[in-house]
Amino acid sequence: MKSIDHSPTGSGTTQQEFSVRTRTANIERMRLRTFDIAVIGGGITGAGVALDAASRGLSVALVEKNDFASGASSRSSKLIHGGLRYIGQFRISLVRQALSERAFLMRVAPHLAQPLGFLAPVYRKGSPSPLGGNRFKLGAGLTLYDLLAGRANIEKHRWLEPGEALRIAPRLAADDLRGAFLYYDCLTDDSRLVIEVIKTAASHGAVVANYAAAQSFDKTGKHISGFEVKDRLTGRTFPLRARVVVNASGVWSDEVASLAEGRTVRRLRPSKGIHLVLPSEKIACGAAVLIPSLGERRFLFVIPWLGRTLIGTTDTGYSGEIENPRAGPDEIERVLQSAARAFPNARLSQGDVISSFAGLRPLIDSRKGSTAGLSREDAIVEDKSGLISIIGGKLTTYRHMAERVVDRAARHLARYFGVRASARSSRTATISLTGPISRESDSARISEEFGVSGETVLHLIRTYGGNASTVLRIASSGDLKEKLSAELPHVRAEAVYAARHEMAVRVEDFLNRRTRIALLTRDHGSECAAQAGELLGVSGLAPIS
Repeated sequence: MKSIDHSPTGSGTTQQEFSVRTRTANIERMRLRTFDIAVIGGGITGAGVALDAASRGLSVALVEKNDFASGASSRSSKLIHGGLRYIGQFRISLVRQALSERAFLMRVAPHLAQPLGFLAPVYRKGSPSPLGGNRFKLGAGLTLYDLLAGRANIEKHRWLEPGEALRIAPRLAADDLRGAFLYYDCLTDDSRLVIEVIKTAASHGAVVANYAAAQSFDKTGKHISGFEVKDRLTGRTFPLRARVVVNASGVWSDEVASLAEGRTVRRLRPSKGIHLVLPSEKIACGAAVLIPSLGERRFLFVIPWLGRTLIGTTDTGYSGEIENPRAGPDEIERVLQSAARAFPNARLSQGDVISSFAGLRPLIDSRKGSTAGLSREDAIVEDKSGLISIIGGKLTTYRHMAERVVDRAARHLARYFGVRASARSSRTATISLTGPISRESDSARISEEFGVSGETVLHLIRTYGGNASTVLRIASSGDLKEKLSAELPHVRAEAVYAARHEMAVRVEDFLNRRTRIALLTRDHGSECAAQAGELLGVSGLAPIS
């Protein structure tokens, strides 16, 4: 196994500034330089492309029209997984690749790929299984799932008798329960993963900016040579020049490609998925549980996440406004009823829903009848203008997707511009995203060293990994160790850290994506918005034009 490179950022080192001031300087650098690669899109795929290219020694600029991870990359099911249901669809290569990438993330960012048990209950009276068959088909599928993971498998699946299953999920429907399979995948915080990849890309030289929108393309002959960028904080525009432009804008990919080609491009078919956040004590699961989704031929995940329970996701075709999709009342009710049927003793109601969110998957349109049947695989498309678009894919496989995109871009740079990367192949499989992580067993010592509570230490290690030491140093000063909300472990130092080291521009960036306070509280963070804004150094929202 290759060793992990923890430089240039990590525990015990001084993190570089990555602030609004950095953003201002980056906008100026974008205006003055010509880059090897310019990336449009600051979700997980664009972040991965920027890191892969920058770590090979190529000059890279990345622009995101909103905040980093503001699209589907913060609205996923929070899982790093192979995709058990894809085995039933015979997409074996997709599962194998995803399991390989799961192992990669467990090495380079273990706090963002935490092993988690998953229960797949089996009932006597014809209840469907995640693979569309009976206990034996499900068991065979899980055996293959373990084999595909190889030596990187977390733990072999096993069969649990009803009593064992109910000890893990005591409010699960017990009538006619034959037992359950227990298998393993990983849990993540998707928006935190994006920001750590973005920051690591910046530490390798990538020049990045949020709230910077690509508006129109510049061409030399028929080939793209850059694009106009609008700084949405100032309203000013400027040209960004680049030899290769990568479109990694997710569900906006067709929109960007149409702008570049001067014609309508239709390659994607958005799929809407919604999730609900409930109090953890209502369902009280010691593992994730797979339950049938009412009205759909698919399963929902019921997941313990950040002290709450997350339930989702649905899979329905979507043709509405892509900028800010929302979970509709009927969708919320269907998910809630699905959970109520699977956990009758939980006595769930609408009043239990803390928050809900919706995201759009950028699926490749193959003209099939429903989005559930569309492939989750990705494709790289190069248009006549030279625009390289990466479409489709899933959160788990972002690194592999980025590697292939940069391979394509690097060949283009060498052939047409004589530009060669200092590293011919991808290095990202060995680059740590946050540096060495303190052991949770050391929390008492760390608590005494920094003068903060043990609860705070554990929360910061689990949230920031190797960068927790920087947050702890901030927290040890004055009242910055105090909580932002009485019901959550987040402390005031996190807002200061987000401003200094995570390019948080608006209060919304901090509450929704640098932390998940907006999802975890019924008031969506209103209680602490004012003090968060003060700590971020802004008054209310920064102007967006």
